[in-house]
Amino acid sequence: MKASLVLLGLPSVAWALGDDVISMAKFDGVDKDLTHAWRAMNDPVMGGQSYSTVAVENKVLNFTGACKIVPKLQALGFVQALTDDKVAWPDVSKCEGLRLTAKAADDFKGYRACFGHGHPVGEGRYAYGWKSHFMPSVGKFGDVDIAFDSFTDFWDEATGEPIHTCAEDKKYCPNEKALKDIKTLSIWAEGVEGKVDLQVSEVAAYGCA
Repeated sequence: MKASLVLLGLPSVAWALGDDVISMAKFDGVDKDLTHAWRAMNDPVMGGQSYSTVAVENKVLNFTGACKIVPKLQALGFVQALTDDKVAWPDVSKCEGLRLTAKAADDFKGYRACFGHGHPVGEGRYAYGWKSHFMPSVGKFGDVDIAFDSFTDFWDEATGEPIHTCAEDKKYCPNEKALKDIKTLSIWAEGVEGKVDLQVSEVAAYGCA
């Protein structure tokens, strides 16, 4: 359902009721407020063999590599693409969730999105931020909507899997302060062995009516 703000006596701007979108990051370099620096972070623990590269090319974020087992631990490592700058993020505290416009080369099932610095008191030495699993489109770009209430800051730092969810207890949900400025954003590949090959053309928040 669409309406015009003219009907409300406001400026003439098209407005999709219940489906407003706030762009958070793009990769075309046009709008500096949406242009972030990105870098790769590869599992450094106990001889980790996971690897990745992160590059912004052809107006997309390219995240490629592999998630592999750490021999000494016989457990999976991780790789991530993360922001590395101080560019301000928009206030998305009135939105329903995060939207990634992305394309994967195959059906690797270990992708996760993470933002902010949330951390349950006394839990997880390295597990910081609110994290959620997502499944991108394969072979073509598509929107992936990840509701904010599917994120949790209480997750297993070895696998990325949630230990306690936002649905179980609201104290693990992203709070209003965190959504007013997410501080940092990262895309992870973890918990699943395999090739990482993901492209992202935009990050946004949806449902910002």
